[in-house]
Amino acid sequence: MPTAGSPSLKRKRVVESCSECYRRKQKCDRKHPCNNCSARNVPGKCTFNTSTVSRPEACIQQPSTSTNDVGQGQSPIQDDRESSQLDSGSLGYSSVPGSNAFILGNDEFEKMNAVQSSAFNSRVARKNTQTLVSKLPPRPVLQTLVNVFFAEVNWHYFILERYYFDDLFSRWPHSEELEPVSYLRPEELSRELRYFSALLFQVVSLTLQFLPPDHLDMAQFSADALGTSQTYSDLGDELLSVLGRPGAALSGVQADFLRSSWLKNVGRGTEAWHAFGNAIRQAQELGLHRQKEIRQPDETNISKTLSSFWYEENKKRLWINLFMAMILGRPRMIHRDDCDAKPPMECSIPKNPSTAVPMAVRLDENPGIIPVSASLFRYAIACKVHDMRAIKLDRPHPKVYSMVRKIHEDVDLLMDGLLPSIRPDCPDTSWDLELPYLPQLREELKVMANIFIVNLHRPHIISSTESRKAALQAAIATLDFQLRSFAQTKPYQYHLFSLAFYMVDASFLLSVITILYPPENHETRQNIETSLRRSIDSLSTMRDYNPIAKAGFGVVQRCYSKLREAFKSPNNASGPHPAPHGSSTIRLQSLMRDLSDYTIDLSRGSLLDPSQPTHSPDLGLPTPPFYGLQDSFDQGYWLEQLNQIQPSLIFEQDPHGMWENLSFD
Repeated sequence: MPTAGSPSLKRKRVVESCSECYRRKQKCDRKHPCNNCSARNVPGKCTFNTSTVSRPEACIQQPSTSTNDVGQGQSPIQDDRESSQLDSGSLGYSSVPGSNAFILGNDEFEKMNAVQSSAFNSRVARKNTQTLVSKLPPRPVLQTLVNVFFAEVNWHYFILERYYFDDLFSRWPHSEELEPVSYLRPEELSRELRYFSALLFQVVSLTLQFLPPDHLDMAQFSADALGTSQTYSDLGDELLSVLGRPGAALSGVQADFLRSSWLKNVGRGTEAWHAFGNAIRQAQELGLHRQKEIRQPDETNISKTLSSFWYEENKKRLWINLFMAMILGRPRMIHRDDCDAKPPMECSIPKNPSTAVPMAVRLDENPGIIPVSASLFRYAIACKVHDMRAIKLDRPHPKVYSMVRKIHEDVDLLMDGLLPSIRPDCPDTSWDLELPYLPQLREELKVMANIFIVNLHRPHIISSTESRKAALQAAIATLDFQLRSFAQTKPYQYHLFSLAFYMVDASFLLSVITILYPPENHETRQNIETSLRRSIDSLSTMRDYNPIAKAGFGVVQRCYSKLREAFKSPNNASGPHPAPHGSSTIRLQSLMRDLSDYTIDLSRGSLLDPSQPTHSPDLGLPTPPFYGLQDSFDQGYWLEQLNQIQPSLIFEQDPHGMWENLSFD
């Protein structure tokens, strides 16, 4: 034992806690005020005995290092979702701010572990983004592919405004070295540039899908830097997952939209629907579905207000592109009652938004070539889809059939209101040389209107002669437009989803109606047979490049075979015969059984009729990668369309009168 007066053997610890934590015997983080005094709301009592208190090294944040050009193999992305770091001395204690309790329960332990895992995952995420982004092509190749995208691909979707894309591309990847832009706060610009990398992957992917042959030399010259279309699309999707969804960035929304477009082009409809859902949910997180008013705070900041106004217009254009996307037999992901965003103005984004006063038609542009006009028309058609479903016109036996007629008339009025340059009937072709895509765009808009009419009347073709004739005329017009569009389409564009999908859809419905109600007029029969043969030939040409054509080819070919059998039937050898009650239903059921009873040729990934082999011509193009038979638009998808047709509850009046005054171009 120590004797009196001898020095104490007990080592005295240096008091580093504040006076309050020392008195209460709590662990102090040695900040001023410390965590416990802040939690107790007594910062004034937080005093230290020593004159200076050094911060532990673990609490000092190290500055992040900037990255170099992506073309050099390093990433421009820095993850700003840093999690709070826990040093080893805090293990076992609560991670709740202001708490000094030792962890005994599972909930506290799981929360602490989640924080530590988040910090670890953040470091892993940054490393993963660096690896992924380094796989983009070098910037000169990227610039070439971007130019091809806007010339050959973007007009199909109008999803990207060139001004804002180029503005981000010029700043990417070194956001910290550039001055902020007036329409984005610094943190928004940084976030957009991070997600812009994912958008670039999808732009490259879609461009390679539609790369013209005269650019093959460029692609071969950069073979070491270029991968396949699927590779880039998958890498972009992986990068979005690493960055996180929802990401609250327009670039992320656009990347998911283009990903869904790529998936549709390769026949992966279910995945496309989910990717499209990701785009919509991110857009809603950004509030694109809500109207935002831009006000002028003071007279000295007019240029900033104008820039903000046009950027909001850019957001509206993106939103209507999301709103108008085809549902393809699936539930709506957007309900109009949730949206109050007004449509964008019918004008082009000015070259210098900070000085351009908004007006419907700008003085520096020709009103006949406004790209957003096509998007506004598609948006109006999409609104009609919502109208149709809201009052259940997409189901058989509507309570008020006159509403079917009313919506049909509304669509006709929309067609009449199109600008002359994109009007399908008697168009102004003076701009066709400057904008080579205009002829195809006209055909596409006409097809979209007619496909809507087909879907409006499809459930009623047995119960209503009026619907039967309207659906038949719309299917004939769609097929005529699609065949003309196919004739204008270059072989490297055969991958486009809509080119094959609408052709199969129109051919299928035309065949079904004709089989159920065979025409007696010989010329009408010849016209129908000619249209279907041309469709089969076109699908055969595309089927090695378009999975939708590959799957639909066999279905249409089988329908054509059944149609010829119906024409040769003794019951149809002479004049018209009123159909007895229930005959259409019996023929429809028989047709469904017959169409289901043929072989899937997996060696070609298409549905083929072995009795009528058809071979695709050699187009002189490199064989695209084979994606395999997909589960979205195969035989089952088209047979499902027959389930929308319900038998009539009343006697069929004049079942053959629909063939009068039909128009075949």
